Amino acid sequence: MIEFLNSVIVDLQRKNQEQKEKLEKMAEAALNGNNPSELDNYDSHDKEPVKKKLPPRLFCDICDCFDLHDTEDCPTQTQMPDSPEHSTFHGTKGEERPYCDICEVFGHWTDSCNDDQTF
Repeated sequence: MIEFLNSVIVDLQRKNQEQKEKLEKMAEAALNGNNPSELDNYDSHDKEPVKKKLPPRLFCDICDCFDLHDTEDCPTQTQMPDSPEHSTFHGTKGEERPYCDICEVFGHWTDSCNDDQTF
């Protein structure tokens, strides 16, 4: 009976040591930035190795294409310039241009605006 109990204790100590080694290996891998699922599991030599997930593919919503560029990097995407465009007015410099404060456009004075909308 004592021999049986001693063999059980020895077996439990061996399993305990194996678990400690696994835990140390996982802790070391976590410090190196690896996931526990990426570790080699030495208990499953007969199983297929777990395949790592591939990173997501680039996709452009504008061009509707894969692997060329991301939507944010699309070359056809136009961005607003930081400064407004230059004026195309070719009149004389001192001349006052008619401007409407209601419509906010050049071409007629506010007094002669026929826009019935109020803002």
